[in-house]
Parts: sequence; structure tokens; C-alpha cells
Amino acid sequence: MAVPGRFDMSIILPGVRIISIMALILSLIGCEMSAPAPETPATPVAEAPSTASASVEEQLAAEAAREDAERHRRYIADILYDGMRALRADRLMTPADNSAYHYFSRVLALEPDNAVARDGMRDIALRYLQLADTASRQGQFDNAETFLRRAESVDDELPAIAAARQTLATARAQTHSVHTLDNRDLAQRQQAVVRQLEDIARLAAEHNTFVLITAPNDELGRWIYAQLQASMTDARLRADIEIGEQASVRLVLPRTS
Repeated sequence: MAVPGRFDMSIILPGVRIISIMALILSLIGCEMSAPAPETPATPVAEAPSTASASVEEQLAAEAAREDAERHRRYIADILYDGMRALRADRLMTPADNSAYHYFSRVLALEPDNAVARDGMRDIALRYLQLADTASRQGQFDNAETFLRRAESVDDELPAIAAARQTLATARAQTHSVHTLDNRDLAQRQQAVVRQLEDIARLAAEHNTFVLITAPNDELGRWIYAQLQASMTDARLRADIEIGEQASVRLVLPRTS
């Protein structure tokens, strides 16, 4: 029985509970709706290589290669130039570090098929053959042999070397004697040279030899010839004159078959 004047809580408690529960539910729903959704881990995406970057790198590499090739070309050209200068100056194999052989060898070590360097080596060998021929004609057979050996050391496949050796052998067999003249006395026409030429003339007449005169210049060569002819009163001197640093007279015996 309800007590008069007292508020009956049982009447409103069920409604309060419902309202409270509803409020709680709405509060929870609102919190859930307002809360940020959990992030899903992003799948990494592989980046495509940059075409522009690769192109730049290739261009830089190509430019660097061209610069290296140009530096190498200039380096080789400089060595070849030094080699040609040495060849023209007759610095064939000496001095060892400033000779044509030295420079051309350096190029061939870097470029074995370099045509200019290979031709330079052949020219060195050919020049030695020329020197050997001159020395042989003047009766300087040991010098001629030295030149031939050097030619072989540069290019042992040069066909002309065999012919040069045969020429040297023939010259040795034909030479009766070689007489070296003092260049200073010759230039001053000293009596010592005159007497030496008289002795040579007698030998030439006795053995009926051909005479090869070598002189520093044509004037001295003709003077030597005149002195020899003056001493050969009964015969006509058969002689040839050539220019060479060392004055000499070589008596060449007739060829025998």
C-alpha cells in the first residue's frame, strides 16, 4: 500500500532503466561511429625505373668512352710523330730511349696492328740495308755486317736482307784491299796523303783492279783521282767516286766466273 505523500519509485524505475540503457546504447553507437576505422596496411608498389635517368646515364657513359678514345688516339699520334722524327734523323735504334725503334715498339705494344708503326719498323730495317750497302762498297765490311744484323733484329722477314748478305759476300771476295785516308791531312793536301796515294796507285796497276774512291765531297774525290792517275803513267785508272764521311780507296778485283 502506498504511503501518502511518498513518491513511489517503483512506478518510474522501469522507465528510467530503459531510458538509461537506450542512452548508453546511443552513446556507444555514437562513439563507434566517431572512432576512426583501422588502417589497412598498404601494399608496397614497385617503382618503375625512370627512363629519363637511364638515358642520361647512357649518354654520360658514351661521352666518357669517346673522351677516352680521343685521349688514346692523341697519345698514339704523339708517339708516332716522335718515331718519324727519329727515323728522319737516322736515330734508328740508338739512343735506346729516343730512337725510332723505341717509339714504334711502344705503339705496337699498345696496338699490335698499327699500320704506321709496322711501316716504320720496315723503314728502319730498309735504312740499315742502305747503310750496309754503303759500308760494303767502301770496304767497311765489319760495319756492313753490323748493319745487316740490326736490320734482321728489326724485321727478320724482310726479303731484301738475303740479297744484301749476298752483296756483302761478293764485295768481300772482290776486294783486294781497303786504304783509309786521314780526313784532316786530305783536306790540307798533305804530302803524307800524296805518298799514300802513290803506293795505292802502284797496287792498282799491279793487280789491274777497279778503284772505288770515297771522299767527304766531290772536290776532294776528284783530287784523289788525279793523284792516283798521275802515279799510273802506263795505265788508265778505272775508278768511281762516291761521297762518304770517311775518305778511303778500295781496290776491287775483277769478277771471276
